[in-house]
Amino acid sequence: MWPLLLALSIVRPPAAGTASARLSSVSAQHPRHPPVLTAERLSDDAIDAKLASLRSKGKARRSSDRSAPPPPNVAPEAASIEDTSGPMDTSSRASLDPTRSDPIGRPPIERLQEKVNSRLPRETPLDASAAAEIIAFLNAHLADEMLGWVLAATDVGKTARAKNAWSGGTWVPRTAELTAISGAQLHFLVGVRERGKAELSMVSTELELPREARSANELRELLLLLCDANNPTVSAKGAGASAVVLRIPGASDDWSLPDDLWLNTTPYRRSVRNMFYADVLEAMQAAVADGSCPRRMKLTVTPPELNMEMDSYRVGTLLELVRECALGFAELGMKTRVCVQGSMGEGAFMGVPRVLSGVRKVLTMMDWQAEPGEEYDGFLGDIQRPRSPGNQPTEGLVCFGAVGADEVGPDDDVLIVLAPQSMVGASIYEPLKAMTDKATHQGTSVILLNPLLEDRLSSSGVMSVRGRSDRLSFAASFEEIYHFRLLYSGTTFMFPILGSLRMARHAGRKYVLCQRRESGGSEQYVPVGCWIGSEPTPQMISELVPNKVKEKAATGTTTKVSPATPPSPAVEKMPWD
Repeated sequence: MWPLLLALSIVRPPAAGTASARLSSVSAQHPRHPPVLTAERLSDDAIDAKLASLRSKGKARRSSDRSAPPPPNVAPEAASIEDTSGPMDTSSRASLDPTRSDPIGRPPIERLQEKVNSRLPRETPLDASAAAEIIAFLNAHLADEMLGWVLAATDVGKTARAKNAWSGGTWVPRTAELTAISGAQLHFLVGVRERGKAELSMVSTELELPREARSANELRELLLLLCDANNPTVSAKGAGASAVVLRIPGASDDWSLPDDLWLNTTPYRRSVRNMFYADVLEAMQAAVADGSCPRRMKLTVTPPELNMEMDSYRVGTLLELVRECALGFAELGMKTRVCVQGSMGEGAFMGVPRVLSGVRKVLTMMDWQAEPGEEYDGFLGDIQRPRSPGNQPTEGLVCFGAVGADEVGPDDDVLIVLAPQSMVGASIYEPLKAMTDKATHQGTSVILLNPLLEDRLSSSGVMSVRGRSDRLSFAASFEEIYHFRLLYSGTTFMFPILGSLRMARHAGRKYVLCQRRESGGSEQYVPVGCWIGSEPTPQMISELVPNKVKEKAATGTTTKVSPATPPSPAVEKMPWD
């Protein structure tokens, strides 16, 4: 009975806004169908008649919308995402179902690429005025760090090392001022302390960038590479300086988190959930549309409501997330299959992981707005409609399955696998690998949502040393397209929240580390470090995020604490305090 009650409790949320607007745009949305206010009580027959008329009007309006030409691309200047991958030929699949093309005959993958391109931020060109603003910002906030860049990557550093080799202090660069940005060069004026001279000697030098920056976003990416703490040629302060580089003038904000999320307060507000739904959907769609992205993908999103290791885990939030993502692909004509692993093991040890128990059944019973006359009419086929005994259900653009090679359909475009994981005595490796190999061979994208592919050892010898290297290489073969997790002071009690780590592949693979700061019932996530393409180590995180919740300054700016001085403890406050 509980799956039925849970399915009835999972209501269709309002359509989520874009992730770049984050919480403000999502919370400003209105329900699809505003409530009907009546001045007097209506009879049951009158209510039924009004509902029937509303359904018929809505169906007619949607039919006219589908026949209308699609809107033009709102970002014509943005670079399009080309489909360069061989296996991603979806034209043959679109021909299997004529309804999967739009009225002008474009295949689903082209519609998806146009959707992704329309979300690309409008970039600020790196003209003279933009360069002057960036130069002033960097000189005001990163003077010491830029001196480290000069010493590590210019002729000034080589000269200093040569002249100071035999006698230290002979020729010591003290200051570095950025004077110009031209092409692929940063021009600096360096102040040098020479032995025997009272005044600093000024020396000009140029720092070569890997390529020319034509916009503020491109320049930010190049400067973040200079700040990369994993690069041994730059200064050790690079990780902290990268948090400043994120905020250079003119660059798009594709990394920040909204204030007052209160992720330790469950259940979440609808606006907070919609923010995560939109963020994950954008990451999925951008990865599938990008021909350079491997067809094996994974994403991790583990706020407390989606963290299966916490008692605050809410299966309804997971199912709502999957529903938004599946319908987001289906709206563009892409057939999406949602897969939940079935029973594994043998004999008395057969079963499914506890966190996935009953999820497959609830998926088919929850409200998808796919009934006749509703917004997604027919998207689920007839799986939710009564059928004669023995008749197989007809699949729609959204369908369901288990984990295994037999579950992959010839016309599937996207497979979303919910939290695949091994059990004690049974490994998910064999069925998941067979399924992934078959799907990627035909060009189908496989997306693992919150996978747990680690071995679970047992006395039966399953998942022991034999075959471990194959399992590890298989787990590493999935490209991470999105990552969000919270940081805590320990593993026993996941409270309080100290910070967060977020990465989105379509936003430049930036792992942005934020420290949580709160005061007076307000909460803020402040960036303290950024890494390009690689996740920071626990040691790096510990150096930048103290083991106590830090208070915000009274003026709204953050207080500066010396690295050698431990931060003062702050009392955790919640919205109701």
